[in-house]
Order: sequence, then C-alpha cells, then structure tokens
Amino acid sequence: MSSYRYRCEQCRTTSPPMPTRREVEVERDRHRALAHAGHIPDGEEIKGPPANEPPGTPLQRAIVTAIVITIFVIATWVRLA
Repeated sequence: MSSYRYRCEQCRTTSPPMPTRREVEVERDRHRALAHAGHIPDGEEIKGPPANEPPGTPLQRAIVTAIVITIFVIATWVRLA
C-alpha cells in the first residue's frame, strides 16, 4: 500500500505512515502550527511512495497473478482439447 510521511528536519521527527497525501498535509499543517507557530521549518518534506512501487497491495497483486495464470491454463487446455 502506498504511504506518505511528513519529515521535519529541524525537529528531527517523522510522522507515522499515512495512506493519502492529503492526510499527511494535514499532519504537516498541524505540526507547523504546534511546533513552529505556523512558520515553515527549513528542511521539511513530504515523503511519498517509492517511484517503482507497483500498484495495489501484495494480496491484490497475488490475486491478479493467479487470475492471469488460470486464464492462461484454461486457454491452453481449450487449444489442446
């Protein structure tokens, strides 16, 4: 599952993983308000999912793979019959 984290280098803290960018932006804004009086700290960043992360959860990918293999086996069996 894709996840995002907010990192404040000034405080040397990272948020827990959050499923959407919007949720981590809310966390960023909350942190700015509480820890920095609304100011933007130097070195802060939002870390997103790795660029090469395949879509879906591992279970979803396994299900899709199983379906593709099943279709291939059925198509091969029909040709041989």
